Amino acid sequence: MIKQTSLLPGIVLFVISLCIALCIYKDFGFAWDENIQRIVGTSSYEYVFHNDRGLKDIEFRDLGAGFELPLVLIQKWMKLEDLREITQMRHLVTHLFFLFGVFCGYILALKLYRNQFVACMGFIMLAFHPRIYAHSYFNSKDIPFLSMFLIFYLVNYIAFKKNKPWWYFILGTVCGYTTSIRAMGIMLLPITGIFFLLDIFRQYKAGEKVWPGIKNMLLLGVGFCILLYAAWPILWSAPIHYFVEEFRSLAHINWGGEVLFRGKMIKGNNLPWTYIPVWFAISTPELWLLVGVAGIVWVSALVIKSPKHFLANLPDRQFLLYLFCLLVPVLVVIVLHSVNYDDWRHLYFIYPSFVMLALFAINKVISGRGKSFVFAAALIQLVFVSVFIVQAHPLEQVYFNHLVAHKDENIRNKYDMEYWGTSYRLGVRIYFGA
Repeated sequence: MIKQTSLLPGIVLFVISLCIALCIYKDFGFAWDENIQRIVGTSSYEYVFHNDRGLKDIEFRDLGAGFELPLVLIQKWMKLEDLREITQMRHLVTHLFFLFGVFCGYILALKLYRNQFVACMGFIMLAFHPRIYAHSYFNSKDIPFLSMFLIFYLVNYIAFKKNKPWWYFILGTVCGYTTSIRAMGIMLLPITGIFFLLDIFRQYKAGEKVWPGIKNMLLLGVGFCILLYAAWPILWSAPIHYFVEEFRSLAHINWGGEVLFRGKMIKGNNLPWTYIPVWFAISTPELWLLVGVAGIVWVSALVIKSPKHFLANLPDRQFLLYLFCLLVPVLVVIVLHSVNYDDWRHLYFIYPSFVMLALFAINKVISGRGKSFVFAAALIQLVFVSVFIVQAHPLEQVYFNHLVAHKDENIRNKYDMEYWGTSYRLGVRIYFGA
């Protein structure tokens, strides 16, 4: 059990991050998709409280309302009507939710590694990835989805650790709410179900009762269905129909635009398989990328070497979850040739898994003779990231690491940069001298 005082470093990091947010959240511009997201939330609100059936007719009815509806409820509670005030509120709330998810990631890392440096590194890697940091204000779909993965990982660990029925019900509600933000969240159910089946099989072989495990699995399913249904109003009239519609929409995204990738304009539905791996590699700080890849290789090798250990041991079994949630979505996108654009933002939710695997490598290295080297490298990387965030603010989303040459307009000519329109606010201020 982690003592209350042991959370102090994470609380300090959270408070520092919160103070920074309160100082800068008004700096970010209005993004392209914010109006679409507001329509989803507002239509859901009207459907719930005024029985307005317009929700079924809007073009974006298949987008999850799990996070958008609460944003509208906060807007109504605060009686906000001015678009600028509404946008600023949305940016702040979205970022606060992100910080809560990051703090959950810190607690999880502390439980897994029992090391404050490793847990604090996890907080910093999650909270201050330059691109994700900027998106954590104005992107109210990909970032809340990422945040829910961190919350899910923590609750999943606690539920299987404590093995209490009500924790499994809570785990189910977390899965349900995650899926209400983006339907891809349903991927958390099968991997969790596999964990249940492994435990039930082990209990059966040991001659123990299997009914408690079956009951807990059912509680997970009940919690999932209740929260998914409650948080996504479009499902209320025909849950199966609209849920299937959402998956069909995911499989056939109707976007005919082009993206700039490696100096060429390419249709979004005809991207090379390297699109996601390359974007991830060039837009993640170098040290974090290095330790993340090391963690993936390290854990994969250990799983291959002794799979029974990872299937049976609770803390180590969590790393199977991280590998699954990191590698499977990328492979699915590659195999199905799914439409992707705007760097790898559609897959930002894989980043928490990447960080947890990176922390595995960091923990192993500092347990040996590499502690001083890791401390020094981490400090240098943090300085570089911090300098960029300060200099680029409020356009941190244009971050590229040094795997891409930064000279002679090379980046601008080869890759999309500010693709969400938030820079228009800065342009207007400069033009009018405001």
